[in-house]
Amino acid sequence: MNSERIWTAVTTTLAAAAAAWTLHTLLSAPRQADILGRKAQDLQRIRAVATRWAREDAYRAALESRQAWRPQDLGETATRALGEGVARLSPRPAAPLADGWQLREVAVELPGVPLPEAAVFLAAAGDSLPPWRLREIEIRAAPDRGKGTVNAVLEALERKQP
Repeated sequence: MNSERIWTAVTTTLAAAAAAWTLHTLLSAPRQADILGRKAQDLQRIRAVATRWAREDAYRAALESRQAWRPQDLGETATRALGEGVARLSPRPAAPLADGWQLREVAVELPGVPLPEAAVFLAAAGDSLPPWRLREIEIRAAPDRGKGTVNAVLEALERKQP
């Protein structure tokens, strides 16, 4: 009779514990669903960032495979497109990027130049490998027809040399 009471008590305790655990699970399910929803959103953001980095990594790998480590000299490009001493170039400090690459910026001032020649210069800078990219531009017309002052900021990737 004593063992019957023990087994009844154990069974009752287990049944109560199962009921309590079931109630706990039912009550915490909405909170857990919210947590999983936030984690799914975080994963989407992480994948979007990783995709962006993958494109940048692929671009740097393509430049590495072509050994395109330094952008074209803008002074030479300006001389070929505009003539000697027309362009005023002001290099800015390079900003470090990933895997030994850095971002090189140059402020360019082209005072009183024919605008089609300025366009030829900018196009030639963009045709190099790695290309110079136009980040900012300001064009002011000059009194002479077809001429103006062009202020621009060009940027390009550059591999740091040891």
